[in-house]
Amino acid sequence: MPTELVEELAAGLADEVDRKFEGKQWWYWAKTILFYGPAVLIAIYLLGFFLGLF
Repeated sequence: MPTELVEELAAGLADEVDRKFEGKQWWYWAKTILFYGPAVLIAIYLLGFFLGLF
């Protein structure tokens, strides 16, 4: 139950931040770096690990 509450609070906070900054050009860059950056780095690491580079 506490996990669900934390998830709802985090989702609500993320939605409000997105609404507040959605008209600003820098927000699109920041959002891309914050959300897609870690996913790309993890994918590169896993690819290198499975290919035996790391």
